[in-house]
Amino acid sequence: MGEASVDAIDDGTLRLTLRGEIDFTNAGEIHKTIREAIADRRPQVVLVDLAGVTFMDSTGISVLVDTMRAAAEVQAEFRVENPIPRLLDQLRTTGLAKAFGLT
Repeated sequence: MGEASVDAIDDGTLRLTLRGEIDFTNAGEIHKTIREAIADRRPQVVLVDLAGVTFMDSTGISVLVDTMRAAAEVQAEFRVENPIPRLLDQLRTTGLAKAFGLT
């Protein structure tokens, strides 16, 4: 089961921390939580920390893409941080690593 937590930092950053497995069973709930947080707080920067994510399927990757779009809607910078090697490989394969601020 995946989990998402949202932390607003005083400098205008919204840190989204994802944990566990992000897949079709929980992506909708995570998506809703993230969308609402971005719309309510209108941050300057949106950071998604993936250090605790052990698995992500295509619906999880779709959540990241939509989070990037939501950040763009409020003109916030968007970055993904700390993906495990397997997830980083997935993001590179899909061509999203660069868009997410990963090398």
